[in-house]
Amino acid sequence: GITGYGVAILFVLYRAPDLALTQLVIETITMALFLLCFYHFPKLRKREETKKTIFTNLIVSIGFGLLMTAIGISALSSNWFDKISEYFVETSLPIGGGRNIVNVILVDMRGFDTLFEIAVLGLAGLTVFGLIKLRNNKGAK
Repeated sequence: GITGYGVAILFVLYRAPDLALTQLVIETITMALFLLCFYHFPKLRKREETKKTIFTNLIVSIGFGLLMTAIGISALSSNWFDKISEYFVETSLPIGGGRNIVNVILVDMRGFDTLFEIAVLGLAGLTVFGLIKLRNNKGAK
C-alpha cells in the first residue's frame, strides 16, 4: 500500500529507478490480489465484545507492539551484516563488471533468486485465477 509506494519514492530519490519500477509493479500487483481476496470473502457478522475481551486484546496488542519495538531497536543497533556488505562492495566490479552495486547484486549475484521470486509470484497469480474459475464453474452448474 502506501508504505510500498513510499519506498518506491525513496528509491527514485536515491537514484535507483530500476528498483523503484520493480517496487511499483510488485506493490500494484500485490494490492490488486489483496483487494481481490477481500472481494471474495464472505460477509462478516458483528459480534458482541465484552470488556474482558477488549482488555485482553489491548494487553496483547501493547505487548506485541513492545516486542516488535525491542526487536527493531536491537536490529538497528547490531553489526551483523558488515562483512556481507563489504563483500558486495569489494566484488561487484571485478565479478559483476558493474559500478552500480545494487544492479550487480540483483542481476549477477542474485539472478536466480530474483528469477524464482518472479516464478513464485506468477504461480500464485495462476493459482488465484484457477480458484476463481473453479468457483465460477461450480456456480454455473
